[in-house]
Amino acid sequence: MLNVRISSLPPDRQTAAKDCRRCIKRRIKCDRSTPRCRKCTIREFQCPGYDAIQLKWGLGVTRIQKPSERSSTSQSSTNTNDADISSAALVPRVGVSPGRDIVPRMDQNSPISITRTPSPTIDRPLVDSYTSAILSRNLFTHFNIKVAPRLTWVDRPDHPWRKVIAPLAQRSRCLGLSILSVAAAHLSFTSSNIPSATATPQSINHRLRDASLHMLNQKINTELANYHSTTDHLSRDSTLIEILATTLVLCYGEMLIPHSTDWNLHLHACRVLIERYTWRNRHSTHPNAAIDFIIREVADIEVFRNIGAFSIEQPFITDALHPRSKSILLDDYFHTFTGVFREITAEERRRYTLSQKVQAQENANQSQPPSPAPIDMAPWRAKVDLAHARASADTTRLITTHGTNTQKWMHSIVRAVYHASLIYAYQSLAPLPEATAEIGTSLPILLAEIEFLTAGPVHSFSHDIFVPLFIAGTECWVDQGRQEAVEGRFRELLAAMGIWCNFSALRFLKAFWGRGEYHRVGGWIPYARENEGDNGPFLVF
Repeated sequence: MLNVRISSLPPDRQTAAKDCRRCIKRRIKCDRSTPRCRKCTIREFQCPGYDAIQLKWGLGVTRIQKPSERSSTSQSSTNTNDADISSAALVPRVGVSPGRDIVPRMDQNSPISITRTPSPTIDRPLVDSYTSAILSRNLFTHFNIKVAPRLTWVDRPDHPWRKVIAPLAQRSRCLGLSILSVAAAHLSFTSSNIPSATATPQSINHRLRDASLHMLNQKINTELANYHSTTDHLSRDSTLIEILATTLVLCYGEMLIPHSTDWNLHLHACRVLIERYTWRNRHSTHPNAAIDFIIREVADIEVFRNIGAFSIEQPFITDALHPRSKSILLDDYFHTFTGVFREITAEERRRYTLSQKVQAQENANQSQPPSPAPIDMAPWRAKVDLAHARASADTTRLITTHGTNTQKWMHSIVRAVYHASLIYAYQSLAPLPEATAEIGTSLPILLAEIEFLTAGPVHSFSHDIFVPLFIAGTECWVDQGRQEAVEGRFRELLAAMGIWCNFSALRFLKAFWGRGEYHRVGGWIPYARENEGDNGPFLVF
């Protein structure tokens, strides 16, 4: 007879905290060996593994509802489709226990009776609602702890992702689903040891994303249908903000998926929605924290998208978005640098357009507008220095309560972004001799800061390295050793951070390194401009 004596097993083996479900069902003592129990394996049973939370069916699961609860929780569910099923995985209400999550989803006509024990096979909706609530909690927690900090230069407990967007997601099923889908996407492409199961994080991401898109489409149709209606103005604004927040979250979700360029589609939609909201509220003086935060987020994404955008996104480069009010929630920590990047890009595009007009009129023998005069780089350097001073002051106040390592990382990030900004300014605007001299000074310092920031384990500022790393890579065209170092750092950060849109920036760098005719200081800019159609959009974020 096949048997496993637990006393004969190695005492130092890894064991689970609970018995496997099959041993529980068979009413035998489980040896709890991981990853599969040996009592199942020796009998060629498929061990179901060890659940962190095991459902135990008994009378304790159900309870008699109060009349007030019964009336408030009864709801019809006719013609349920996939989107409705997926939408059950909503962000849980804060402070509600798992046991209470089940009850509101039970209908008055539920076949479950308080006089019998529920059956896992008959009462499938009860199981689905419970597991859905657990999954929602886990995904929402993952978003707050792992994803939201990657979407901002410097994270803090009262960041608008938690202070503004999370409460909005509690009221919006559409937004809640999009947040859960982003968390699942991040899990899909950062977890190295995902257990094989029917519902992997990637499949969960697809289902939640599709459900969110379905509901988003319904919201957009409602918004368009009510355009000329007499519906309350605040109600219409609330719907539009919900649409905009969901679109922004979906944009971030696509940034986490390797080889996806759908973030560009969502980003364009965000711009259109913001313009619609701004026009509708052009006479309003009331601040709105949610819309201000969303506008700032979209504006920041556009800044780094426009670094590699030329003819296609030209209008968005010069027509920058700005929040309508200065909210205390909109910190300035690194956004001074973001503003400098925006101004540098806009000035480079303006000067290039003017030079093209001059050249075209020369070829046509027409009267010419004056050629762009050589730029005085002193004011531009002053802009970068001012951004550096503000960022240093802001971050010094922020990190006084943090440990020594955190303070060192933060100061190093500030220096890295400062030198990256200087290099970008001189690449884009300065005459070649002046640019060569300045970049020759700043590049070694930038590379040293990157080396310090990536030498140890992943930390809370690792995601901030992508922009300085990209700028450093644009000036490594002559040194294969530096190219390999930049590529290695890119791949390590991509795997750890899960911000896979930056892979398109690495792909761009590798293509540029292989084009010797463009190898000169700032040569990546004409390469990007002349090969934009072939390379496609890239984003360094």
